[in-house]
Amino acid sequence: MAKIRGHGNLLRRPGTSRSSAAGKTATVLSVAIAYMDGQIAELGTQEPGVRSGSPGAVHDMRAATRRLRSALDIYGHLFETSRRRSLGHELKWLAKALGRSRDAEVVRERLDDRLAELPAKWRTEVLAESLERAFGDARDAGHRRVGKALKSRRYRRLLEDLGRFRDDPPTREPARRPAGTEVAASVNDQARIVDRSHRAMLRAKPGHDRDVALHRLRKDTKRLLHAAESAAGIHPKRAAALARRSRRLQKILGNHQDSVMTRAFLESLAADPALPEETRRACEKIIKREEDIARSAARQYARARRTSGALRLRR
Repeated sequence: MAKIRGHGNLLRRPGTSRSSAAGKTATVLSVAIAYMDGQIAELGTQEPGVRSGSPGAVHDMRAATRRLRSALDIYGHLFETSRRRSLGHELKWLAKALGRSRDAEVVRERLDDRLAELPAKWRTEVLAESLERAFGDARDAGHRRVGKALKSRRYRRLLEDLGRFRDDPPTREPARRPAGTEVAASVNDQARIVDRSHRAMLRAKPGHDRDVALHRLRKDTKRLLHAAESAAGIHPKRAAALARRSRRLQKILGNHQDSVMTRAFLESLAADPALPEETRRACEKIIKREEDIARSAARQYARARRTSGALRLRR
């Protein structure tokens, strides 16, 4: 049984590490569980910082949650379906609870950059007060949601379920197969999902449909990055190369999605009839700037994809 301190200090099992699955005798199950073990430990590491409001802790805890969800999907065929889906559902709940707070942080950081680009005469006290009020509401709502989640019985059950899943995984027959070819096959299955998302994005109509397709592509590319990370102990050089290519593409797509999210925030703010006119004009100007950035990111992705080579882990 996993050891738990308080509501989140889920400790790594003695004698294990993310690299412990490496070697010719490793099974595909040992690779998947070693990767999950590292992310479970990261949840416990980041939880105190999330509770205290430490900068970056929400991002890191959310990233660990996403990596755990990725592992369940990438290696889903190794596990009994109902328990895997149940655990994935609860991890999705935690990621959503962390998401509002993190999204507010991302938009705030991005708007700081956009505000710095405005002419000095636009950067008025009225604009600063309007944005701070809107951010304060979003930030406070996000922090309340995270705090409530981490205090809940549901969160404690999730930690316990993660420990049980890690220590006594509900496996199916493929779990005992040698890691070499099975891990590569699982990574490449995810690469084919990315290829399908890429083609769907190309077919999508410019505008909202294209933005949605790019967001889907971003998430699938991030999952491919996680798949490559999990394979590092078995295929170190090839996994590292695939991770670099995936990370580059995901970063570009992330910039596009952050632009979409920032525009949505500003459009909602500008729709308030009580908003001062000078703030509305500034919002509209920043929205246009973000539209330019999003178009540039889409073009940058297209170029990067053409030069990235095949997104595959060669066996």
